[in-house]
Amino acid sequence: MVWISLMLVGMGFLLLWIWTNSPKNKGSAPILRGLENSTFEKNTNVTESTIREFSVLFAAGSSQLEKQSMDSLRFHFNSGILSQIEYVTLIGSADASGNLAKNRRLVKERVLIVEKNLVSWGISKDKIKKSFLDPIYGRSPESRRLLRSVQIQYKIET
Repeated sequence: MVWISLMLVGMGFLLLWIWTNSPKNKGSAPILRGLENSTFEKNTNVTESTIREFSVLFAAGSSQLEKQSMDSLRFHFNSGILSQIEYVTLIGSADASGNLAKNRRLVKERVLIVEKNLVSWGISKDKIKKSFLDPIYGRSPESRRLLRSVQIQYKIET
């Protein structure tokens, strides 16, 4: 069994040697080996789009942004990035505790508050997509707090 394996490996090396030394394939192996060092690869730039996502939180029963959420909004939409934004998606949500109609209204108000801030900073309204989720019940105080939010997804061109 060992002899058969050695013969197959040897035969493989022999075929490789014949292929690389044949006149028809002269020069093809060096081109492939040298491709990684070619100037084509060094000078090629690929433009990528980056999608980022974060959430801003609101106080219970209101459409007022928490202070740290406002800071986060300003951080993500600083003046250096505003011109690179391709689109922004705002997804509003709320906890269903209490009056359902009031919570639905809060979802819309929260999204509109975030949109208002973005527009005041120079983002065009046509670049902003809005989505309003139906309120759902949070199982814990922390999950209810996280549901009082607007999730923000935005795409920048780099």
